[in-house]
Amino acid sequence: MTNSKKHTYLLIVTILMYISFGLLTSVIGVIIDKFQVEYDVSLAIAALLPFAFFLAYGLTSIPFGLAMDKYGAKSILLLGMVLMTLGSFLFYLSNNYLVVIFMIFIVGVGVTAIQIAGNPFIRELDSPTKYTMNLTIIIGIGSLGYAFSPVLVPLVQANGYTWNTVYLLFGIVNLVILLMLFLAKFPEVTIKEEEKIQFSKITSFIKNPIIIAYGLGIFFYVGAEVGVSSYIITFMSKVHGVSNSDSFWNEGSLLYSAFPSKAALVVGLFWLLQALGRLILSPLMKYIGERKIFISHSLGTVLALVVAILGDMTTSLIAFAIVGYFTAASFTAIFSAAINSFKDNHGTISGILGTAIVGGAFVGWLVGATGELLNMKWAMVINILAFGYVFYLSVWGKGKLDLKEN
Repeated sequence: MTNSKKHTYLLIVTILMYISFGLLTSVIGVIIDKFQVEYDVSLAIAALLPFAFFLAYGLTSIPFGLAMDKYGAKSILLLGMVLMTLGSFLFYLSNNYLVVIFMIFIVGVGVTAIQIAGNPFIRELDSPTKYTMNLTIIIGIGSLGYAFSPVLVPLVQANGYTWNTVYLLFGIVNLVILLMLFLAKFPEVTIKEEEKIQFSKITSFIKNPIIIAYGLGIFFYVGAEVGVSSYIITFMSKVHGVSNSDSFWNEGSLLYSAFPSKAALVVGLFWLLQALGRLILSPLMKYIGERKIFISHSLGTVLALVVAILGDMTTSLIAFAIVGYFTAASFTAIFSAAINSFKDNHGTISGILGTAIVGGAFVGWLVGATGELLNMKWAMVINILAFGYVFYLSVWGKGKLDLKEN
């Protein structure tokens, strides 16, 4: 009974950690234009915010995987929460744009630590037969952080606070979670040999055609996801003249007080529809087939983004939110197809694929730089090309996706 309570407590703390890193991830899409105005920098410089955040994945995914094998989940989770907490507080206190960018990187390192250590840790908190269910539920609830964070910034501003006050709130929330985590008693985490990162085998794996194809899939998918979600507000402002103070509702109304910015609300809906899509599609996969869902949704992502770029203001807002839904299947499909193609060394493969998330840094920055050099419509074309590769992979990729595939 006691162990059950301890594990339930840790499940709650883990859910809170996932919500927290969701908040810290999606808020970047709302603060880019505010950062640009606040520090009077170019869009190419402001684009270093998502670059710094996702660069952390590329640099630290494998090192954190190796460190977790050696020191255990608790040490890595605590380190992740310390970095997220310090990064948030120092972001709020800073008045130098270079320091702010570096703090975003520090927060990104913390988020990477939580994700790398979190998934195998969740398996130890309940019966192994409930692992997939618990992981799905925790990721689903954690997605609320992605959806809520974008509307939090205009809400804070509407109540008379500066936009960076959200990082003070994040710092306080992270500090509370850190204390809860520190006080918790952890069960022994047993990592299977095949789940460990085999550093000596990385070189041979990165030459494998399947790993190359699906690693690029992760790179381009995450890059385009960041390239869309981080620049919806900038696109709507520069292309359609929608400011952060434009709302769907009349000023003074209850809904206006909750959602004072229509563009920020659409960013929130992008993430919310992605989360709902995952929950809806998950049980359908065994009836329809993962590959059919992957193909239809990756194609839908490209088409919805084309409509968002070419449509009028209202059409663009709706289409950007719909893009969020269609992205629901891609990441897990790419990841599963690569993992299922090999009988062992899944930890090493996961580490390589996790490193490919660095695509969010490079593609995300390229979108911002192109928007500065040309315009935001041409910048969004980069995301179409990246999502186009994902569609290509869904149709012609050789990875094993459905269980019935040989």
